[in-house]
Amino acid sequence: MEARQPATSFIPPIPLQAFALAALPMPVCASPLEPQATTLVAGLTLLGGLLACWHCKRRADQARRLGEARLAEAHQQLQQAAEQASHALQQARRERERLEQALFASEQRLGRHLECASELVFALDLDGRVRQLSTNWRQALGVDPDGLLGQNHAWLIHSQDQPACQGAIERALASRSPQGEVEYRIRHAEGDWRWHAARIAPLFDASARMVGLIGVARELGAGLRPDRRSHQRAHFDALTGLPGQGLCLDRLQQALRQSERHGDRVALLQIDLDRFQSLNQRWGHAVGDLVLLEVAARIAACVRSSDTVGRCGGDTFMVLLPDVGGEREALQVADKIRLVLREPVPLRRQVLALTASIGLAVYPDHGLDEDELFACSSLALRRAKEGGRDRIAQAVASPADTEPREALQA
Repeated sequence: MEARQPATSFIPPIPLQAFALAALPMPVCASPLEPQATTLVAGLTLLGGLLACWHCKRRADQARRLGEARLAEAHQQLQQAAEQASHALQQARRERERLEQALFASEQRLGRHLECASELVFALDLDGRVRQLSTNWRQALGVDPDGLLGQNHAWLIHSQDQPACQGAIERALASRSPQGEVEYRIRHAEGDWRWHAARIAPLFDASARMVGLIGVARELGAGLRPDRRSHQRAHFDALTGLPGQGLCLDRLQQALRQSERHGDRVALLQIDLDRFQSLNQRWGHAVGDLVLLEVAARIAACVRSSDTVGRCGGDTFMVLLPDVGGEREALQVADKIRLVLREPVPLRRQVLALTASIGLAVYPDHGLDEDELFACSSLALRRAKEGGRDRIAQAVASPADTEPREALQA
């Protein structure tokens, strides 16, 4: 609070008229009565001067008292401000002590939780070096975790599993978001390799700047080791988790058998991203993987829970629509997927443009078994590509025909 400036004590100047009257020369007496008149005038003049001086002194005293009052008020306000500042400083100190105690207690609780938890917690810097490990890594690795600080994580990972781990790290850094679980083998002090699964997420500082990665890992039990996971890897795509081509064709065969009994129609879509290889070369495989994950999620959001969305490999996806109403309904689903995939993909503070070509085949119009439907949809997909991309081509009755029956484009 700004203190008021005290008024400066001063004596107002005596009016010049008082001095002027006092300095007037005495008139020359022309008669006996004149000396008395002259004396009277001089007395009145002196009295006026005295009154003027008294008036000036009175004003000076008032100004002095006002200045002293203002000075006292300013001093009081300054004292109050100092007391308030001292009180606020004491409160700030007490709050800081409280927060320090709370932080210490929180760190202690977190340390106890990490010691009791079965999950293995780790932190990496942006270069992949180990910055922090929970104490239970001692049991998982058979070595002192402190001895691993500063080393690159790849030193612990099996060479065959390093690409999968590095891909998950690059995707987390590129997308600035948590990633799904990745499985890998890790070296134990006894010399053997043990299977682990981990999820990682980016780590940010107070200014939202990415400073590293934090992860939570778990050791896979015997029921989840390679003999059990081999089936998962053989039938499902490792990146997206979608069924692979073989599993999609098996489900197509089952759907065709159901259709034979009930007389339903079955549609098969093959979806291929346009110019995906150029995108991969420009932005890298980590960004390409993120695009594929986004595409898989968008396609899955366009179909029913009873439908099947799979990945045939590369940038080609497959959609199985059992019990579809007919060709028109299948075309509507295909066009919905095409329009959804045209929406830009925000990534790395960039907006990636994306389009897709779709080939459509319907049972029993274009084939009577899974092989014929797959061949017809593949041929329709190629024609959609040759026709300018970003369109849908419907298969013809026989793969040997040269013209598609119907094509939709933007």
